[in-house]
Amino acid sequence: MVPMALTRRSFIATSTAALAAGSLGRARLFAWQQPAAVTPVFKEISRNVGFWTARGGTIGWLINPAGAVAVDSQFPDTAALCLEQLLKTSGKTEIAALINTHHHGDHTGGNGVFRPKTKQIVGHANVPKYMKATWDSAMAQRAKLSPPPTTPAPAEPVVPDRTFTDTWSFEHGDERVSAKYYGPAHTGGDVVVRFEKANVAHMGDLMFNRLHPVIDRVNGASIANWTQVLQKVASELPADTIYVFGHAGQGRDVTGSRADLLYHASYLAALLDYVRTAVKAGKTREQVIASTDLIKGFEDYGPLIPRPLGPAYDELTAGKL
Repeated sequence: MVPMALTRRSFIATSTAALAAGSLGRARLFAWQQPAAVTPVFKEISRNVGFWTARGGTIGWLINPAGAVAVDSQFPDTAALCLEQLLKTSGKTEIAALINTHHHGDHTGGNGVFRPKTKQIVGHANVPKYMKATWDSAMAQRAKLSPPPTTPAPAEPVVPDRTFTDTWSFEHGDERVSAKYYGPAHTGGDVVVRFEKANVAHMGDLMFNRLHPVIDRVNGASIANWTQVLQKVASELPADTIYVFGHAGQGRDVTGSRADLLYHASYLAALLDYVRTAVKAGKTREQVIASTDLIKGFEDYGPLIPRPLGPAYDELTAGKL
């Protein structure tokens, strides 16, 4: 067993230099990618597998005598903190693999920090395409600004150097790490990463625990298929699998069970039903996204907001307007 004890004071003290290095050259591809004070949490879940949170999507990790594996990289500044801790705890000079669950910047923005100390960055075949398209769009929008911005242009994203279309796996010490693509959901490139012997699965942003999700239709999302993906994962994996979630609502955990997957699947179906009823009633897109209703049976997600309503409306009305 690798020792995992870590106090907040020692973590911050040993990570100051890495934070400074990670802050330099930060790529602001997304409006919410702003530096902020963080309180990192480094926690083991099962059999040398755990999670790391600070700012952005939850990072998963495996540390055993063979070294470390990471799932997602958050932002450059927090990636530096996480990378330092993984190397320090593993006693190695490199990370065996960094796996991206999907392309969004709060999950891949730290790829460039990991890159010099990582043997391979792995992701679904659509991830590099989506990352580059997002960067190109950001650069095009920047070029249209008048007067021109004085802030540095965002750095070109560091994309996975190893990709797959359906499944991928490798042996890391006494653990088997695998990833599987189930089809379009939150984006068109989401994968589920499993630590099979530890019985832990990292869901990336396929799971927003009691939190209205981001639905990226520009990059292949399908709410209808997302519900099926969650149901399929829940049926395929062992009943006692521990799941790591990309995000969680305030006061909610970033880990959970099969029941949480099925609950989120039901929420997504209810979201579509809610918007479908509004469309049939003749409401416009503007009227739909202005709703602050609670979805019956899913009040713990909070009042509706435009983030899921707009994509749901667009999905239901595609080709009909």
